[in-house]
Amino acid sequence: MTQLDYIAHLRSDGEALAAAVDTGPLNAPVSACPGWDVADLARHTGEIHRWATETVLTGARPERNSFRRHPPEGMELSAWIREGVGLLATALSDIDPEAPTWHVFPVPMVAGVWPRRQSQETLVHRWDAQNAIGVAAEIDPVLASDGIDEYFHVILPRLEQGECVDYPSGTLHVHCTDVAGEWLISAEDGRLVVERAHAKGDVALRGPAADLLLLLWGRSGGPVDPIGDPQLAAQWIALGGL
Repeated sequence: MTQLDYIAHLRSDGEALAAAVDTGPLNAPVSACPGWDVADLARHTGEIHRWATETVLTGARPERNSFRRHPPEGMELSAWIREGVGLLATALSDIDPEAPTWHVFPVPMVAGVWPRRQSQETLVHRWDAQNAIGVAAEIDPVLASDGIDEYFHVILPRLEQGECVDYPSGTLHVHCTDVAGEWLISAEDGRLVVERAHAKGDVALRGPAADLLLLLWGRSGGPVDPIGDPQLAAQWIALGGL
């Protein structure tokens, strides 16, 4: 996927999130985020968009009070979401992917991480909001497959930084059945090992890319039945809740 693809998805899913806020109810609980309702989720996402925008524009870690965390008085929450999406999309459109930046992930400190990360962040929270108020719209399978790849290469390795992860001992094979995407996941000396390969694991998760992405992120999309040891599959899946 290209930088323009990510920005287009950011705009589309950001608008869908804002529309869900308009539809409400804002107090609908978000199942994947215990204790949060749609309003909490929207404020969180709007804050993340502004935090990322500040980082993209400065290349540095944002100061604590350098961006607005809540809508100003008199501004609707949905309008605040739309504003934040627009600011972030504009900032991302102007970046050099190789320019230095700051982020919290164990990958190169270059700005090219941000279009993908913010597109995927917005996708998942758009789904959360829509799911909370009714039926969530479909997820683009190519974007979902890309999200699985990011999950294994960027998100899970971050857990190693805080030494708060104990990877399962068996191998996991993840296979998208509707678009390209296969991974063999294992761990060596406490470090995640990711291969893009068609290979047999101790347990396999096969299904549409969107269902696999949601499952790995601790959401419940469509049914994905593990092939092999269900307990091992559950251990790998549980990492998404850390």
